[in-house]
Amino acid sequence: MGLFRKNSEEQMVKRLAGNAGNITNMFYQMFSSPQGVDLTRVLIFAAGLAGHACHQAVKAEHGDFAVVKTTDGRTFYFGDSVNQYLFNSKTSVIGLCTAAVRFPGDDVLKIIADFSQSIGAKEQKICGLQPEYLYRQVSQCWEGIFHNMTDRYCNSPSEWPILFGIVLQNILIKAVQVGAPEEEAVRFAIEAAAAISKMDQDSF
Repeated sequence: MGLFRKNSEEQMVKRLAGNAGNITNMFYQMFSSPQGVDLTRVLIFAAGLAGHACHQAVKAEHGDFAVVKTTDGRTFYFGDSVNQYLFNSKTSVIGLCTAAVRFPGDDVLKIIADFSQSIGAKEQKICGLQPEYLYRQVSQCWEGIFHNMTDRYCNSPSEWPILFGIVLQNILIKAVQVGAPEEEAVRFAIEAAAAISKMDQDSF
């Protein structure tokens, strides 16, 4: 039974990886200019979408969130349901990132904890960007490609984070190959994915 599950999971990842290239190429085109592709922006954007996929999968499956409200009325979403897609398995978003680029597990948890502790701070940024700006950009793209790509490529909501995790993995590998500092690139990926996974429309 264990071998069957392993083979089934491998086939699922292979299927999603075959389609992830279409999304990866679309992101490269979105952030291209006569000067070339801005891989830093692509990386942060793709990581945000991967985090958003975690959040949306929990919502679609009616999973539980641990809701945190700030003093100014904003709402953020935590809990094991989100973390399962974000970092609790080899096929989680961060699991796929750290499989491509070595990064200590303790550092992953620290990045997520640092974000959790900074919630509500007016000066909070995500990879140097305003959280609302990145969230709006990500959520608009999610809506724009959901029917033509995400829903078409995936058999269930549980596959959404894996699909976008593979996209992020592809972009992370490319960024490092062309000279991005490895540790900084993976930190950006984890920070953006973790932050956006906790947000919804009422987080602003």
